[in-house]
Amino acid sequence: MIKPTINTLLICLPLGITAALLEWNTIWISTFNFLAILPLCAIVSDASDTLSESVGELLGGLISATFGNAVELSTGILAITDGDAYFAQSVMIGSILSDILLVFGACLISASYSKHIMYFNAAMTDSLSSLMVVTAVALILPSVLYANFTSLDLGDEILGFSRGTAAVLLILYAGYLYFQLGTHAHLFEQPKDDNEIKDSEDKGEAHPDIPTTVAKLLASIVAIVTCSHLFLASVPATAAATHISKTFIATILIPITSNSTEGAAVIAASFGGGDVNNAIAIIVGSILQIGLFAIPFLVMFGWAIGVPVTLYFETFHTLVLFFAILVVNQVLKDAKYTYLHGSMLIGFYAILALAFYVR
Repeated sequence: MIKPTINTLLICLPLGITAALLEWNTIWISTFNFLAILPLCAIVSDASDTLSESVGELLGGLISATFGNAVELSTGILAITDGDAYFAQSVMIGSILSDILLVFGACLISASYSKHIMYFNAAMTDSLSSLMVVTAVALILPSVLYANFTSLDLGDEILGFSRGTAAVLLILYAGYLYFQLGTHAHLFEQPKDDNEIKDSEDKGEAHPDIPTTVAKLLASIVAIVTCSHLFLASVPATAAATHISKTFIATILIPITSNSTEGAAVIAASFGGGDVNNAIAIIVGSILQIGLFAIPFLVMFGWAIGVPVTLYFETFHTLVLFFAILVVNQVLKDAKYTYLHGSMLIGFYAILALAFYVR
């Protein structure tokens, strides 16, 4: 259920729309719409989880992938429609960095603080880390390809390569879903504790109200798209007034907002040596949803509307993504961790945030 403290931020939804209609100061417009996205993400997460449990694992996985990244997808689609593919790319890279450094680091601290060395589920983490590396290579390769050609007119080649790679990534994502939900679902199953079993028995055969859940989900998505549109429209003026770059807003602020609900949930679940393996599966799964689904989808969306969107990221983004995934992959490969590992990941994220701020 949505926490009341987050739910109170829903007041920012009408305030944000009103601020835009009455042409208030752009800082107020961006602030209200930015804050309104927080509870809306919580509603979408709650509704999509409820719906996923009622429609079967495969379709449920597709629902989670689509609506679990509602902010990233809506922001990316709106930015591409406005011809700002760079902003969309920055949001996607920022979402990956937020998941693997900030949220993952906090989970490790929450799970292992005041405890001895803790261990991962090696079979699960090996599979997920390998997929994560493949995703990173696929996203970095266009930049490497661009850097190794002397010709300045590589637009068509990079665009064609990106579209072909996007198609492969979408197919790979379908394979990942089949692996996770079908053939190797046992690797991702988490044993229920006594309280969960008791709650399940108490609920009996109760089923959620599907029409109400769908209506709540769709209404929240429309609200997120509206807030994202108003927020994006105010970003240039807000960036100029506050001296905060658009890159920092796209790479740091938007992803933190988008991942706040899911991040808080997995951190809480990991507390005191809790279900950290499930937290890892959720975090890495979210990364794969961005890398294998959301980014390729935006490339295909741009192709459909006639806007060139490639997988070519600027050098700084490429290097940051490479080193971040390299560090996290090493942590997963070790199959053991302490709170110091989490502290290092969060420290790395703080350094990157400062780097994006001063750019």
